[in-house]
Amino acid sequence: MTKKLVYIFLSVFIIISVHAQDGGADESQKKISLEGYISNMQSVMFDSLKGNWISDNLIHNRLNFSWFPSSALTFSLQVRNRFIWGESVQLDPGYGKQVENDNGYLQLSKNLLSERSFIFNSSIDRVYLEYSNGSLDMKLGRQRINWGQTMVWNPNDIFNNYSFFDFDYVERPGSDAIRIQYYPSSSSTVEFAGKVNHQKKLTAAALYRFNKWGYDIQFIGGLLNETDFVIGAGWSGAIEDVSFRGELSYFHPKKNLPDDRELFMSSISFDYSFQNSSSILVEGLYGSLPENSSSGFLEVYNAPATVKNLSFTKYNLLGQYTYLITPLLSLSFSAMVMPGIDGYYAGPTLSYSLKDNLDLSFIAQAFSGNFPDSITGIDQRLNLYLGFIRLKANF
Repeated sequence: MTKKLVYIFLSVFIIISVHAQDGGADESQKKISLEGYISNMQSVMFDSLKGNWISDNLIHNRLNFSWFPSSALTFSLQVRNRFIWGESVQLDPGYGKQVENDNGYLQLSKNLLSERSFIFNSSIDRVYLEYSNGSLDMKLGRQRINWGQTMVWNPNDIFNNYSFFDFDYVERPGSDAIRIQYYPSSSSTVEFAGKVNHQKKLTAAALYRFNKWGYDIQFIGGLLNETDFVIGAGWSGAIEDVSFRGELSYFHPKKNLPDDRELFMSSISFDYSFQNSSSILVEGLYGSLPENSSSGFLEVYNAPATVKNLSFTKYNLLGQYTYLITPLLSLSFSAMVMPGIDGYYAGPTLSYSLKDNLDLSFIAQAFSGNFPDSITGIDQRLNLYLGFIRLKANF
């Protein structure tokens, strides 16, 4: 049965690709579109140069299919396919379940092939029907609901929190949700959204966004996973030539249980673009966690389970510098400090455009800190280094 599913998927992909890329039709008459990318990424992971190196390979393909039955309706289906092989699969018996994990109400991620040395996973992270008519927009299905204003940490993004370190998943996860947006004017938005997660817990909230004093300002309020009431605010504007963004969120437990506690989170971001095609970003995050509280490494690195778990520790500060060396070659370097765990992160990236829609990237990530052990909960010093080489083609 598994092999039949693979053959069916490949056949449908080939048929859709041929029709969607047919250049004979007038672009204005097309009601179907297909775009996406495919990449091949080699990675290594080690805790010291003299220690054991874990090597893996990932072929990552994305297909974005859209159908426009009328000017007001859009149907979108977006599929993420990953073929993974290497030592992580061989050494970790639970690796396949981790790859297959789906936090949505609908379980739309499936390991079509799973053996001792490789995994082929296909997941639908977008499938929705959208209706747009003037000042009203309604969307139903798995979708991305982005309420964030800052660039790295988003306390307002209660629907689709993500990991900053997952650079290969630029689309970010989606939610099984309904979203209604109304635009009273060209500079204001009233929005309601509700989602159900894999535990059948409801998150529902409203947002009001408007423009005042040259800033986009928003207020949010609602219920998070049926456990916390949440209120928040965010803004995006500029001080002279420096972009200034921020978010605030307060979470109050719905029930007064012993383990429940109030939580306040705030992120503030500044970024500036220089005349030499370089830019700098500085962002900080504060969360009112107990002083001795920190998240395990994998809890944050893979993807935070909730917006209340965005960071490794109470205080976090990140700086990032990007420079366009030539029109085809770019360099980026980011660094993060986490004083609460005596930790840091460093991540340089070098990208080169080989030709139109074909890029070669070299990425490195280095982590160090006193992270709690996932089993004992006792803090242990972790030093971890990762390296990636990725070739990516867009179509």
